[in-house]
Amino acid sequence: MIGILLLLCGQQDSLPPVWGTTETVAAVATVGLGAALLPFDEPIAAYASTNHTEASRTWSAGSKFFGSGYALPIPVGLFAIGAFGGSPRLERASEDGMEAWILTQAVVQTGKYGFHRHRPSASGSAFVFDGPSFSNNDADLSFPSGHSASAWGWLPAYAMEYSDHPCAAAAIYAVAASTSISRLHDNEHWASDVFVSAGIGWIANRVVRTWNLRRQTSVALVPELDDRVGIRLVWSP
Repeated sequence: MIGILLLLCGQQDSLPPVWGTTETVAAVATVGLGAALLPFDEPIAAYASTNHTEASRTWSAGSKFFGSGYALPIPVGLFAIGAFGGSPRLERASEDGMEAWILTQAVVQTGKYGFHRHRPSASGSAFVFDGPSFSNNDADLSFPSGHSASAWGWLPAYAMEYSDHPCAAAAIYAVAASTSISRLHDNEHWASDVFVSAGIGWIANRVVRTWNLRRQTSVALVPELDDRVGIRLVWSP
C-alpha cells in the first residue's frame, strides 16, 4: 500500500513530455529528409537563382526581414503588450518564442561551425563541407540557414499558442516558410540548409512550450492523512 501511495505521489500531470514521440519523429524526419534533399540541392539552387522578377526580389527582401535581427523587437514588443495589456496568451507566446529563438540559434550556430558547408553562391557543388573549425568565413557557413532558423525560432510560438485559430496559425507558418524560400531565391542557401533549420526551429518551439507549461503548472496526486485517508489532487500555478 505504501508503495502504491508513493507511486501515485510521483505521478505528474497529463501534459505531454518535454521530449516525446512527436519530437523524436520530427527530429528523425528533419535529419532524414534533409539528407534526402542533398542530391536535389544543386538543381533547386539553379532554378531558384535564375528565375527572378522584380516582384520576386521585392517579396524576398520583405520575407528575409523576419529572419533577421531587425525582427527580434517584434516578440519583445508583443511580450510587453501581452504583459501590460492583460493578454496572457500573447505574453506566453512571446516568451516561448524568444526562448525558442535562443535555443534554435545555439543549435544552428553549432552546426555552422561544425560543418562549414559552402554556400551555393560560393561553390557550384552542394557537397563541399570543410568540417569543424573556428573559421568565420561567411562563404562556408551555409548549413544550417541562420535566417530560416531565426524565423522558425520565434514565429511558430504564436502559431502553436493560437492553434485554435487555424487561419492565423497557417498564415504565421506561411511567413516562416516564406523566409526559408527567400534564402533559396537569393542563392544564399541550399534547400537542405533551410529545411533542416526550419525543423530545428519547430522542434525547439515544441520543447520550450511544453517545458514552460510544465514549469508553470504543477499537478500531483498526494496522500490525504488528516480527517480521512485517501488521495488528493493538488494543483499549484
